Amino acid sequence: MKTSLMGLVLVVAAVLCVAPARADDLTGANQLLCTAAQATRCAEDGDCVIGVPWNWNIPQFIEVDLAAKMLRTTKASGENRSTPIKYLERAAGQIVVQGVEGGRAFSFVIEEATGLLTAAVAREGVGVTVFGACTPRP
Repeated sequence: MKTSLMGLVLVVAAVLCVAPARADDLTGANQLLCTAAQATRCAEDGDCVIGVPWNWNIPQFIEVDLAAKMLRTTKASGENRSTPIKYLERAAGQIVVQGVEGGRAFSFVIEEATGLLTAAVAREGVGVTVFGACTPRP
């Protein structure tokens, strides 16, 4: 019993000690590198699971090219994935990026002052929310 309790205490302590992701000021940047830190996947039956993004084939890093309106995986990932941005808006200190590909709709909200990222991907019967951070790319 003590071992189970100690394990639970360690897990709770680890969760509480994780600091929120921080990034850079993105004001005026058109080339971003974003990383996914945590994801929650929910099915239409109400079953939700929180975990690391790569468990659901979410790339660890995404290059966001606002000028070319394109999202890409990094060359180092070896995945060679890309998708066009259909909608882009920069207003009130936020960058909003949206698109549709392969039966999935995606939406990113990136705070320019902090680089913090919130993204959602939806397809029939499944929704995924991702939290992460972005930094300007040279």
